[in-house]
Amino acid sequence: MNKHVSGLATASILMLLLSGCGGGGSGDSGSESAVLGDVEVADTSDNESPTTPSQPATDEQRALPEAKVGLEAASCETGEHLQGDRSYWVDMPSRVDGAAIVFQVFEPRLFDCRNHHPLILQSHGFSGSRETEAGSDPLAPVQPLVDAGYTVISIDERGHGESGGTVRVMDPDYAGQDLVQIVDWAEANLDYLAYRDDNLLLGAVGGSYGGGFQYMLYNVDPDRRMDAMVPQITWHDLTDSLDPGGVVKTYWAAVLASLGDAGTGFSMDPFIRSTLLEGVATNRIPDTALDFFYYHSPAYFSDNERDLALYDSGDTDDYLLDPLTGQLPITGDGHYVVKTPPRAPYPVDVLMFQGVRDNLFPLNEAYENYKTMAAAGGDVRLLTYPFGHHYLAPSVGLVQETLENGNFYAQALPEFPSEGTGPLSSCGDIDVTQATLAWFNEKLRGQGNADNVITSGHQVCFSLAPGDSVNAPSMTVGGTEFPIDNPVSDLLPVTVLAGANPVPTLIPLTSVDDNAVIAGIPTAQLSLSLGSETLDNACLDQGDPILGLGTCDAIVFVGIGRIRNGVPELIDGQVQPVRGLGEHDIELTGIAERLQPGDKLALMVYGQYASTYLGAFSRDLTSYSLVVEGSVRLPLLAADGQSALTP
Repeated sequence: MNKHVSGLATASILMLLLSGCGGGGSGDSGSESAVLGDVEVADTSDNESPTTPSQPATDEQRALPEAKVGLEAASCETGEHLQGDRSYWVDMPSRVDGAAIVFQVFEPRLFDCRNHHPLILQSHGFSGSRETEAGSDPLAPVQPLVDAGYTVISIDERGHGESGGTVRVMDPDYAGQDLVQIVDWAEANLDYLAYRDDNLLLGAVGGSYGGGFQYMLYNVDPDRRMDAMVPQITWHDLTDSLDPGGVVKTYWAAVLASLGDAGTGFSMDPFIRSTLLEGVATNRIPDTALDFFYYHSPAYFSDNERDLALYDSGDTDDYLLDPLTGQLPITGDGHYVVKTPPRAPYPVDVLMFQGVRDNLFPLNEAYENYKTMAAAGGDVRLLTYPFGHHYLAPSVGLVQETLENGNFYAQALPEFPSEGTGPLSSCGDIDVTQATLAWFNEKLRGQGNADNVITSGHQVCFSLAPGDSVNAPSMTVGGTEFPIDNPVSDLLPVTVLAGANPVPTLIPLTSVDDNAVIAGIPTAQLSLSLGSETLDNACLDQGDPILGLGTCDAIVFVGIGRIRNGVPELIDGQVQPVRGLGEHDIELTGIAERLQPGDKLALMVYGQYASTYLGAFSRDLTSYSLVVEGSVRLPLLAADGQSALTP
């Protein structure tokens, strides 16, 4: 079997972002018989596909349907097929609805039937597909894991690749149950897997959608089999990722809607497509749709702050969503109805990487996952790197960063075709693939010391620029406070132009006299008004659905800017939308950058920020001129990152 795997089919760095990997074919097991000791192992690649029998289970719902497999599984019990380093496909019907679940099994390079082999799951990005050849991309390091003695299963997620069903963006009741079934199959059919205290030794790796599947399996698996995870550039709460501050990331909504259809053969749930496109058109995502995305997020399982209602009918047909009739599983008061309840967390060791410039899943998303998983009691580490989804959303900031690091990119770009995201996948000298191997070796096998490779230890590693990083004892949220003042006169208010205005208003905050670092999550207490209470009170409660005329639908985008040699730059290209008149106590988007003596810091306020929120500006003419008041707190650190910067 040989198929090309690609989510985007563009330049290599862009392709790797959402697909999570390049492609190939299944591993070559040869056409002749192989001999291991006195055991002859015959190749079956040209024979009729064998099947694995249905497995008995105490819980009838956990019984495994019959599966087709490309090769007979190796067996330590029988001594058959133990030459190692083979790869084959498995195709079995989902227990939920019969849709095909397809995945690739990569056997360890050499079998060890005394100590056996931990299992690592790997999966692709949105609109991508599984690995069919062992490669070394940091988001899919199959070959390094196989060489190190791990069994790897690479998964076509529901509706992707050769798997059937509808793409519902990690729905617990569909994709989640498929993942549980894959692990059940592995335990039932691979007798060489390793166990500790009668529990499977299980790890997972992948980026973006391939990071989301790890949290989903962790949250829905009734047997709590996950032991160690390495999720990269993924989400905590899809409502914050797609609709932060109630403002639609229209660029990403359009990209995901189109890529979801193009990459999955139009297998995406029509409700998702229509919701994303409606968000682009109307500047809003309906609350019920936000509930839908929230249910498909780790945030639901850890917090359920949206108070989703539990549905107990067991009828999965209610989840076939129809945007034309509006048939959604909701309660009388409009709450989205869910089938899988939140469950108490359990300790898992998590090594997470996030792109500090990522404008789809920013640093804040990883930090929320970090807090949740650390509170559960596992060994949890947070590192950042230059890689992220922002390479699919070119902006002025990305151009500035590229020019500032021209030497790095000139050396790194030729390596992308062969090494994938490798040159961008490190926090300083901490290489993500080496860190992944060290993490699994320590957490799943008790071998070595991961801190010898992950030199940040338990501190947060901030990537400041390609090849440059700093470690900090913790994530700073907030920091030193600076007021929002008019630089001309304290008696005059700070006024910004909203609407379609792409030119930012710069509000000076402070300057630095020594080498320093700004790294963490800034916060702000902001007040937006029209300049008088009379004007604010004259706003209509409701207007037309497209423009909202007369509703004073104020929208601005705020971020932290660095001014060096008179040239302003939005740090890491990150902005946070603020919508509505009145008071706002918010976290801004996380950032990390090195500062030089003389650098000035400013609050940059945009009417629109097209590279991420194309067309998502205030369309109401009554709120184009806004008065901004309040203060900003900045995570300013000393140059070594070990202490707060003294003002």
